[in-house]
Amino acid sequence: GVGPSNFTLSVLVKLATRSRRPEKAFELCTELKQQYKLRLNVQVYNNLVHACTANRDMQHALQVLEQMLHERIRPDARTYTLLLRGSIAGGDVWETTGLLRAAYGLRGAHPTVAQFANSTLTSCGKLPLELVTEILEALVHKRNMETVVHLLRDLRGVPGLRIDPKLQLRLTSTAATDDR
Repeated sequence: GVGPSNFTLSVLVKLATRSRRPEKAFELCTELKQQYKLRLNVQVYNNLVHACTANRDMQHALQVLEQMLHERIRPDARTYTLLLRGSIAGGDVWETTGLLRAAYGLRGAHPTVAQFANSTLTSCGKLPLELVTEILEALVHKRNMETVVHLLRDLRGVPGLRIDPKLQLRLTSTAATDDR
């Protein structure tokens, strides 16, 4: 017969996630990777990250990111979208900020990924502006204004990232009124 591929693994991981059995997803990946000498690709890793975030297990999701980077698999926009949404849903401002910084190669990246070069961390596809906006607005709702202002300042220096001036004004004015 024909051996499994990364496509096969992606489908199996999705099925395990939908069945609320993330541990089975990891078990299958480990087993099939060894048996068939597979090198997991970004799609399989993204589905593993999703298995974790869907079960509110950010610690394990970050371990998947770290494993991915050790394997020299560069995160893409979906990787960071899953991680950022999972992190903000968990309410961790510091973690979310560190992940967004990692995605853009900014100083202050999450400690899990700080050991890796910026070129390895930065998303190989641009993050959707809607996602960046969503994350910034969520951070404002968490009321950590100093963090948002510093992050916004650093994001302004990212080439090609055009944050809506109205959003910038709204975020900075919210920060100013909260400082009073």
